[in-house]
Amino acid sequence: MNTNTINIIKRFFIIVLIQVLILKQINIGWGGFNYIHLFIYPLFILLIPLKTKRFLLILVAFITGIIVDMFYDTPGLHAGSLVFMAYMRRYILKFLEPVEGYNVDTSPTIWTFGLDWFLIYSSVLVFLNLLWYFSMEAFSFQYTSIVLLRTIFSFIFSEVIIVLYVAILNPK
Repeated sequence: MNTNTINIIKRFFIIVLIQVLILKQINIGWGGFNYIHLFIYPLFILLIPLKTKRFLLILVAFITGIIVDMFYDTPGLHAGSLVFMAYMRRYILKFLEPVEGYNVDTSPTIWTFGLDWFLIYSSVLVFLNLLWYFSMEAFSFQYTSIVLLRTIFSFIFSEVIIVLYVAILNPK
């Protein structure tokens, strides 16, 4: 194993532990308004190197989601939303590809592509992840407004945490 693989494995454990031990315990809400859920685990898929094969990326997303599902007692919800995000990652990267192309040996971070690029990249994918998650959780068109409110509020807070994590810890 090279050092890059070891760093990815360490990042996996750190992010999953933060998600299931800390962020799961945080309950932001008041008076029946519980639309804010903090999710940092999509960051693991966001930061996987660009050269990662699509099959491996989707498999890792599934395993990561299943592990989070075990702690949240939500069989398949996190796995499904993370697999959807991993599947869409290629299309978002293609849409955001710079004129000179990507260096496939890098990870998509603030430091490699810039803050503006990373904000768009992470925002689109995290929003898609949350929209899928809350849609599957409700599984009814009757709750469309609740799904949208949960998605929007959770997106704002989760995205702030993700950007702070990447900016402060500088994952490579």
